[in-house]
Amino acid sequence: MVHRRGPHRNQRGIRGFAERCIIDGNQFVTDPRPPVRREFFPRKIRQWLVPLATAGLIGGIGAVLLAMSGVLNLAASTPHPQGWASFLHFAFQRSVAFHSRNLDPPAEIRSAALIEKGATHYDRVCSNCHGAPGMGQNPIALSMRPQPQYLMGSSLKEYTPSELFWIVKHGVKYSAMPAWPAGDRDDEVWAMVAFLGAMKNMNYQQYRDITLGASKNATGALPMLPPGDLRPQPYVIGGTRTAEAAVNFSTPALGFGHSAEVAEIGKSCVACHGVDGRARASGGIPNIALLTREQIVRQLNLYRTGVRQSGIMQNVAVQLTPQQIAGLAGYYSSQPKVSGAAIKADPTTLALGERIAVRGLPDRGVAGCASCHGVTAAASKAYPGLDGQYPLYLRDQLRLYRTGIRGGDVAANPMPAVAAKMTDREIEAVSLYYASRSPAAPPVEAKDIAPARLAAN
Repeated sequence: MVHRRGPHRNQRGIRGFAERCIIDGNQFVTDPRPPVRREFFPRKIRQWLVPLATAGLIGGIGAVLLAMSGVLNLAASTPHPQGWASFLHFAFQRSVAFHSRNLDPPAEIRSAALIEKGATHYDRVCSNCHGAPGMGQNPIALSMRPQPQYLMGSSLKEYTPSELFWIVKHGVKYSAMPAWPAGDRDDEVWAMVAFLGAMKNMNYQQYRDITLGASKNATGALPMLPPGDLRPQPYVIGGTRTAEAAVNFSTPALGFGHSAEVAEIGKSCVACHGVDGRARASGGIPNIALLTREQIVRQLNLYRTGVRQSGIMQNVAVQLTPQQIAGLAGYYSSQPKVSGAAIKADPTTLALGERIAVRGLPDRGVAGCASCHGVTAAASKAYPGLDGQYPLYLRDQLRLYRTGIRGGDVAANPMPAVAAKMTDREIEAVSLYYASRSPAAPPVEAKDIAPARLAAN
């Protein structure tokens, strides 16, 4: 074998050297450059793009073809495979924990007012799937996939109040767990969370007492309310009518255990508002006996159509016909107008509330509340009387006005602008002032009222 070295020019004209080998008369030229390494996985990210895109396209086409074939079995009669069910629940828990991480419960999360506000709604709606103290779950609910959790077991203790808030407000896709119908009413969602927190420590009798309220002994107390005209009327949920399937947004609608076809539907009102309209002493639910017939009719129709948002009240109002609304309004407006509860407040706070009610906040362009509320008999048809109403309810409504959640039901409604200029302390003070007044108290003299200048601002 003879080795010879000599200059060699490659195709680019760069001078290099090649090693020429002569073996048995055959001549071979070897390249001195290192051999190219063949790697299974690319080193650079951009080299992954084409393979990944190709794999994704193939997978997508395969998924479409699989769905079109009809081979997939989506029947609820077949339980999820255990591993898949565990994975879905894990993904759900992580999603809830992530999205609820910055939510803080209100200070009154354990108050009787908040707990009682959510109690009856849970019993009427949620218990149909999730059960209740001393009672199991309905077989229809347990035939769902996934099955709804039994909230009296360990499942309720898995979640913090903030996590429960996220679940109740937003619901869970592909699980039959609905979102709260009024997405802006966080106060109602927190009421449900408060009740869930209290329910886990209740026995059967305690649960029935708090959820049924006065309706336990209300048989025959309210007049019979036959449905009358069942002509359908449209409504919306959360201010919109979003339809993803063949649905029917019309009233009267079927309820959970109650509907307009039942002449005793008025009994459902008694659980929260009582036989006499004074509601519960904790103060989270309004005393509707203080309202006029016209005011009750108007508010029920606003709830019924979805113009006034409430995940609790709309569920009741959509079940009513106009005749039943008129009958309920006539009954409750005829009840004695009595204060809900005795009010204890320091004189300084009451004095501030009286000043706002009578004189307003002139430096901010806020007229006195009494310039509209309760001045004359004529005004009482348009503006509700506030004397003797529960302070918690008045406070909550002013906060809803301040955030713009309430107030869109009337053109040029001054309340959102008024509440937006009030501090928490001023809202608390004026709420306590009106709550401390007797419904039978004489109206504020017109000469003492600061003129209503707000409309000009």
